[in-house]
Amino acid sequence: MAGQIAGPTAIAFLMLVIWHLSCIFFAIPEAILPTPVKILQTIFKHWELLAIHTWPTTSECLMGFGLAVVVGMGLGILLAFFPMFHNSVYPLVVAFQVVPKVALAPLFIVWFGLGTLSRVLLAFVIAFFPMVVNTYAGILSTDPLMVRMAHAFSANRWTVFCKIEFPNALPYIFSGLKIGITFAVIGIIVAEFVTAQKGLGYLIVFAEGNIDTPLLMAALTVLSIVGVVLYAAVVALEKLIVTWDVGQDLK
Repeated sequence: MAGQIAGPTAIAFLMLVIWHLSCIFFAIPEAILPTPVKILQTIFKHWELLAIHTWPTTSECLMGFGLAVVVGMGLGILLAFFPMFHNSVYPLVVAFQVVPKVALAPLFIVWFGLGTLSRVLLAFVIAFFPMVVNTYAGILSTDPLMVRMAHAFSANRWTVFCKIEFPNALPYIFSGLKIGITFAVIGIIVAEFVTAQKGLGYLIVFAEGNIDTPLLMAALTVLSIVGVVLYAAVVALEKLIVTWDVGQDLK
């Protein structure tokens, strides 16, 4: 575990040192690219402002992600259970996925206004597809011999799903969760660029308008930290729930 952390930490530290020295050596203006030290100073100087804008971004991200998990997993299960439903609906899901989600932001404003709902729904539609695909693939990956054996012992469809198919699908579902939580962060930021009067996305646009690059980079840094923390929370939950050899299951 220590080795897994030490390697990325050392590389990140080296990149920050190179970044800092390059800014000094080439005399890069602060308005173009501030040094990591300046960004850190800005975070400490404006920590209250950053905290105020971090909460709406995080809460709306979690709402959109939670909606994507519930709807995506539910649809993935239905697609696996009913082949006719899969043949009818799955092509439509794929067609919707290829629509650029950024283009939906103005449309969501027209439909749902400038409030929280439009931003949550944009995060939802971006995080939705990985949950559908991974849930569906996980259920279909169940060993048919295990299913037939369960039926031989008079297990009904619901029992087979709860005891065999769903546990087998969990590694795939958590893969979708890890992708989905990062997509949800992207969705919220895109929505905040367009609609919000608060949040880290709004703060980034505000700082850009005032050519306050240190504040802009500070908001980006905090946003990255939020994304990493949310991703780490999903990974921790996976290790708590999926206690068997995931690598072996995905082979």
